[in-house]
Amino acid sequence: MRIKLMVWLIVAAWFTAIGPARVKAQSSSSTRSDAGTPPKMDPATLVGVEAISPRGHSYKAVVPDTLDLADRAELSINALIGDVNPKRFYGVYQSFKFNASPPHVEGGEDGLYGLVLEPRNARTLPMLRAMNGSTFGLDVESGMMREWLSEVQNDGQMLYPKNSQNIAGMCYPPRMAMLAFAAYNWYERDQNPEWLKWISLLANGLKKDAIHVDDRAYFPIQSAIDSHGKWHDMADSEKSPTPYHSPDEPSQDQQGVEGTAKNDQTRALSVLVLDHRLNGNKESLELARQLAREILRPALWVHDEGEGYPGSEHAIWEGHVHATVHTLFGLLDLADVDNDQSLREFVREGYMHSIRNGVARMGWFPAWIHPVKFGRPAWLAESDEICGVADMVLLATRLSDEGIGDYWDDVDSIVRNQLSTQQIIDLDLMRKAAGDSSHDKELNKFRGGFGLGGPTNIGENGQTAACCTGNGSQGLYYAWESITRFHDHIATVNLFLNRASAWMDVDSYLPYEGKVVLHNKQAETAMVRIPAWLAGQKILLNVNGRPTSAPKVGTYLLVTNLKPKDTITLTFTVPQTTEKYTIAGTTYTTKFRGSTLIDISPRASGPHSYPLYQRGSLAATKAPMKTKDRYVTDRLIPLGVY
Repeated sequence: MRIKLMVWLIVAAWFTAIGPARVKAQSSSSTRSDAGTPPKMDPATLVGVEAISPRGHSYKAVVPDTLDLADRAELSINALIGDVNPKRFYGVYQSFKFNASPPHVEGGEDGLYGLVLEPRNARTLPMLRAMNGSTFGLDVESGMMREWLSEVQNDGQMLYPKNSQNIAGMCYPPRMAMLAFAAYNWYERDQNPEWLKWISLLANGLKKDAIHVDDRAYFPIQSAIDSHGKWHDMADSEKSPTPYHSPDEPSQDQQGVEGTAKNDQTRALSVLVLDHRLNGNKESLELARQLAREILRPALWVHDEGEGYPGSEHAIWEGHVHATVHTLFGLLDLADVDNDQSLREFVREGYMHSIRNGVARMGWFPAWIHPVKFGRPAWLAESDEICGVADMVLLATRLSDEGIGDYWDDVDSIVRNQLSTQQIIDLDLMRKAAGDSSHDKELNKFRGGFGLGGPTNIGENGQTAACCTGNGSQGLYYAWESITRFHDHIATVNLFLNRASAWMDVDSYLPYEGKVVLHNKQAETAMVRIPAWLAGQKILLNVNGRPTSAPKVGTYLLVTNLKPKDTITLTFTVPQTTEKYTIAGTTYTTKFRGSTLIDISPRASGPHSYPLYQRGSLAATKAPMKTKDRYVTDRLIPLGVY
């Protein structure tokens, strides 16, 4: 099968952030108050290298040389910092063509074409530094936050800077919400209560911009608002395959260039819930409910009455996978604050619908469901956008943590397979894809990024993308944080992946060997989840080299009476299986060791192709070992922003 990994989603994301040369204005009742940084909220006194420097400790350890998400996060930091242009409002290049000769950022190193205002990087970096203690690019990170906070006005609007092309001085609500998410993660990093004021201020800006219809509220699709309260269509959406006229209330989810009507509401919804939770703002919560009523409008979901049930009541959807899975986060946030069990069940059904349209064992999910139906190219059903892949990690984690389901096997499969293989980390393969080995400086700058991909390769039109890198690396953090938790002297181990922590270290020899070693530091009890692919198989357990038995509670082994420095070892046989899966009409033969995909066929190729699943070395039956510095942070970033 010839897989086309085109730039369509990249271009669409660029339009969302910057817009075409021609901007259409529409009237709104909103007006903006006096500009200027809010009084007594000076970014310069809040943001600095010292304040954001990682705090923790490192030590040397001999560990299995297997998938280590902390190491992957360090590569992500490299890409997130490398993608920033400090000379131009700390803008982020939406795409980098690593498989072109020469490799290049779209629009040139100093050009404005392709530069976006992207608080996503500032949101994600605190998480990644908690994983490994990296100090790379702290000056850039602090500079970008100072720059973007300085664009927040007294009324809570975040404006695009003066040198940001044709939408300078305008406000795009989803970007404003993303800055609030970044502020929350920075607050959790340094515990400075000033951040709570910024979150409240940005929430006020969102409240100012929302358009109210009956008992609902919404933000126009891919539209920015100017100082006179007029909405501007940033993406020429009237010419999209499913036209949209700003600032009308959308009539279907797939309208506009990206087809993300529901998603343009969801980050604002989550920020408003966050403002209520942190600052007690009841008005924010009421607007969040109004936005949820807009998202849940039957017109924005699939009409499945012919199947015997209304799709709008069971979260049946079509279109943009990342946008819709991400929308479910916001609904879950509201369900939690309102203790709405029916809404939680709706989100769970939406998650399961996503699972049915992908291949969970591979961790693969299409960029679009039924794209041709909505005038989009067919290749969107045979390519994935790593944003959507990472979103599935986040949602599976949230649902599992809240007891709505046990989806840790999904998290494990997604992270071990498509999420990790689609991170661009192999410099030799990048050189081959570029067809030129003389551009290591440019390639290294973006090494660690994420983008679009097919089941077996990133084709000649593929590239790393700013949105995918920010979201893909966030997926790494959610999985890493979930590997082990600690509460009331109990260490829980959910995933057989490597991690160092203050209470217990996890050494995973998978997929080479069926062996997991837990080095206890603080726990009195360990609850160790046994993955589904080991169900019914014999597992040998010993503590400090002595055979031990442990009761099984659900899917967890319960190991008690632990003391500091105890070593818990689990050994088992790793099953090897061959399985067939069909994606967009092509049947793939896959080979697994446990949950790790080690080979797949047929494979796509091409002169500028970056092949995925180059995992021949995983056929060995003895895990390689290495000595490395393991880092343990003094403060984790809680899960909960997107």
